[in-house]
This record gives sequence, C-alpha cells and structure tokens, in this order.
Amino acid sequence: METKITDSLKAFRAGDDDAAMTALLEAEEELVPALVEAFRQEANPEARAFLVTVAWERREEHSPSFIAEALNDAAEEVWQAALDGTVALASPEMLDLLKSLRATERADPAATRRFQMCIEDAIPYVDGLVRGQQRP
Repeated sequence: METKITDSLKAFRAGDDDAAMTALLEAEEELVPALVEAFRQEANPEARAFLVTVAWERREEHSPSFIAEALNDAAEEVWQAALDGTVALASPEMLDLLKSLRATERADPAATRRFQMCIEDAIPYVDGLVRGQQRP
C-alpha cells in the first residue's frame, strides 16, 4: 500500500497526475490511513493537496477526519483541496466542521480573510447539499 502511494507521488511529481490519481483511486484496499501518514511526511504543498484530493475522492471511513486535518494546513492549495472535500462529502458533520472553522485565524491577515471567506462561501452550499437542495 505504501509503495503504491510512493509510486503515485513519484508519478504526480513527474507531471503524470492522471496516472497517479487513477492508480490510487482504483486500489482495492483501504488507503486513507496510509494517505494521512504520507501527508504528514510530505513537505510539498501540491503533493499534500493531491493526497487530500485522493482521500475525499475515495470516500473511505477515515476521509472526513483527514479532511478536517487538512483544513488546518497553512498552505492554501491544501486547505482548498480539503474544502472541495467538504462539498464532495457533504454531510451534517462536514457542515458542522465548516461552521466551527469560521473564526479560524491564519498567520497572515490576508490568508485569514481568504480562508474565512471561502469557509463562509462553502457553508450555504454544503447546507444545501445536506438538505438535498443542490447537486455537487
């Protein structure tokens, strides 16, 4: 499993995003716990965002908690990927998570404003999905 993730990250870094994503999405075994470990060891924000996207696209049991962790990442591309996951995994839990992040502060005031604005934009959308009023 770890080899599959390592190989996919190599393909991703080499610019073969489709092959990297496909290999992980088609894996039959549960991957999210191993994706979380790879995420925590990965220095490159683009690669971390890729791992987050794989996790929410797989929709495994541990995907929501990984999304919650990734929303706290300082790199905008990572938390944006996680925010996409809150929409893809729209549920009352994801809605509560978004609401709990409304007042989150980032190191930079401009980053704080961007994050909070994106959270505020996502809340009504996820709420609509939960209520069955919108389609992803």
